[in-house]
Amino acid sequence: MKRFQITATWSLIACFAIVSFLPAVASAQSEVSAAALERVTEDIRFLASDECGGRQPGTPGMKLAVEYIVKEYEKAGIMPAYDGSYFQEMEVGNELVPVDGSQSLVFSGADNHEVSFEAGEFVALNNRRGIDISAPLVFVGYGIDAGEEHNYNELAGVDLEGAIAVMLRMEPQQDNPDSVFDGTEVSEFAYVSGKVSALRRAGAAAVIFLNDVASAEEEDALSAPDQFGRTTNRIPFFHITRAKFDELLEVSPLVDAEGNKLNTLADAEALIDKNLEPISQPLEGWSAEMKADFETRKIKTYNIVGVIEGEGPNADETIVIGAHYDHLGEGAYGSRAANRRGEIHNGADDNATGTAAVMELARRFQQRDEKPGRRLVFICFTAEEMGLLGAQHYVENPLHPLESTVAMINFDMIGWLREDRVTLYNWNSSPQWEAVLDGANEDIGFELIKPASGFAGSDHLPFNNREVPNLFIHTGVTDTYHTPDDDFETIDCEGATRVIDYTEHVIDGLTSLDKGLSFGTPRPFRLGVSVRVADEVVTIDSVSEGSIAERAGLMAGDVILMIGEDEVKARRNLTRAINKYKDETVMFKLKRDDAEVNLNVALVDDEG
Repeated sequence: MKRFQITATWSLIACFAIVSFLPAVASAQSEVSAAALERVTEDIRFLASDECGGRQPGTPGMKLAVEYIVKEYEKAGIMPAYDGSYFQEMEVGNELVPVDGSQSLVFSGADNHEVSFEAGEFVALNNRRGIDISAPLVFVGYGIDAGEEHNYNELAGVDLEGAIAVMLRMEPQQDNPDSVFDGTEVSEFAYVSGKVSALRRAGAAAVIFLNDVASAEEEDALSAPDQFGRTTNRIPFFHITRAKFDELLEVSPLVDAEGNKLNTLADAEALIDKNLEPISQPLEGWSAEMKADFETRKIKTYNIVGVIEGEGPNADETIVIGAHYDHLGEGAYGSRAANRRGEIHNGADDNATGTAAVMELARRFQQRDEKPGRRLVFICFTAEEMGLLGAQHYVENPLHPLESTVAMINFDMIGWLREDRVTLYNWNSSPQWEAVLDGANEDIGFELIKPASGFAGSDHLPFNNREVPNLFIHTGVTDTYHTPDDDFETIDCEGATRVIDYTEHVIDGLTSLDKGLSFGTPRPFRLGVSVRVADEVVTIDSVSEGSIAERAGLMAGDVILMIGEDEVKARRNLTRAINKYKDETVMFKLKRDDAEVNLNVALVDDEG
């Protein structure tokens, strides 16, 4: 379905209006440039538009996103990284596609009746083992087994062992608000994955799939070979047109409980919808021969890389500023809204916002009169959603040596700034990061959240694995994450621009350092206890010899009630309190046997 599109003229107005309705809006601690806000807004708006189709590698929408980013790099005067090209080419994916000419389907019936299928009348859906099967046909209606929930089971009473099940899409009574299948909403019984699982349990050898009358109202369209993802890898699976199945029913109609003939698929659906009674039955004398082979298709895609050369004694050192510009397309993989796959997942926060940050920072540094003290490499990474593939490809084939890459900054989801809180994952990947990050914040006024552990899965990780100091800038996961609701209209564009302003100061700090960052993730702080948790009670199981806990007098069997001002009812409370009071002496309130004990514990790690 085509979503409402706003024009570029109105996009800035929309973003200002939307910000006022967000749950916790950006404060006025630092003002943003109106020109910068307009540029960032337009970048996010375009990349998150339906026109870009969710930016899945290999799609026309991804091509439009690529063209947009390159145009903006060129307009800003950013130097291409590769002999006049911004593209670091790579191949990704293991999409299965049918081998040309390998697909065939024939229905054979009694008295030499035959229904042969031509291209466009059927499609074989992905199956890694290929398909070559001949077996009898059994009609199973919508293929629903809801016996326990609704006393409705279309697989009961028919022998599916070794048979090919002919199954309708969706579920009965879809336009009936009183239907037991969640009224007019789509219920769990409509999903192909659940139907296939039930058919396999019943012994079916393959599935022939038909659009229901509602799905075929405008066009009886066949599925893409990979539309249902891995579901159809588990069983041979063909999708055919309704008209071709009606050719079979003209010769051998279905029959209802009274023996009345149902000469079309529409007749069968109408009867099921009216009575909500299964009419599953073997198609007597009919079998199908299904054949198809599949091959793996690689997709050509690109990291988009621009460079601003440095000047001065550290000009040969590199700082990478990156974000992934791909997303989920129509949600065939990675979607958190399983019932909305097939809708565009626009990925406004994830990660049009991060891509806009890379583009805007490239513009700003290119417009300066002086070159930076270190080389800046701006990368819009591809195929992050497929497993950080673009970033991994870059670290395996770096533009400049990783040994002289002093830092990598990654943006992923910076469009929901709330209470001025910005999370900086991996801030501790270098001992020098903290001074740079805090110094950059003096004129911005963010609350900088610095998790003591946890890397978060994004494009900084391949750099971390190669011991490049790295930082992941993030404003938090939202309910729209990996759903079709991650749209431009939800984004706090002003907040995202403030995050970009902050990062500009961070980069200034990095480029002006006399000596680059050194890599080194601190050893995790250890109290020296193991605990068990039950019913919000945290009990010490054991205390390590020579540990901080032993020196302070903690004992096995102690129940930890409080650490400083923090209640302890879960492991996370314990971890957070230890991180909060690290390098301090803090009171532990304990329950020991039937008495309350208070111990001062010095959370100072003197082991290294």
